[in-house]
Amino acid sequence: MKRYGLIALILIACFGAGIWMATYWRNQKDASISRSQSTVLLEQVRKVCKLVTVEGTFTELYNDTNIRKMTLYLPLPTTWNFSKSALLEVKGKVLVGYDLENIKITADSTNRVIRISNLPQPEILSIDHDVRFTNMDESFFNGFTKEDYTRLAQNAKAMLREKAVEQKLLEEAAAQGNQLFDVMQFMVEGAGWRLEIEGATPQPVEVDSLAN
Repeated sequence: MKRYGLIALILIACFGAGIWMATYWRNQKDASISRSQSTVLLEQVRKVCKLVTVEGTFTELYNDTNIRKMTLYLPLPTTWNFSKSALLEVKGKVLVGYDLENIKITADSTNRVIRISNLPQPEILSIDHDVRFTNMDESFFNGFTKEDYTRLAQNAKAMLREKAVEQKLLEEAAAQGNQLFDVMQFMVEGAGWRLEIEGATPQPVEVDSLAN
């Protein structure tokens, strides 16, 4: 009988120890809940006046390869290549139009003339892009760093800018702008006025060079 009582005490002790351990690990898990905090910094707020005439949507694949050469002396000089490559899927939206911040509009009520000056050229107003890293292959002596990810994201944005230029979105934005001025001229002349646009002759569109 004493032996059965001892076994029962051991079983009760093991059961109690199991409950204690389960409670301990649950409390540890609850205590390890991660907390994140975000801080929003408002740098500058200013009024803008921009006219979007063309919107382009792109989905592109961007491949970037980097090779690092290392020379080892064993005892003869031997050069080894350590490469890393990244394949990115880039989705973006490019807005093209006019920055009208410096445009000037004057009305000559005596001669019933409306003059528009400082007419800007079409430009890329904004690029909103999303990058997904689909394949990252690196070597032991040539791995990806935080600076590499920043550079890849910047290059992806530059690629979208280049694609927008290749697709002639700037020329299309200029054509849309001319149609808008035609509508303005029709409305002004319908009211008995005359519209004069300084520098309305089409000019070559300058494109900012892309940084490598």
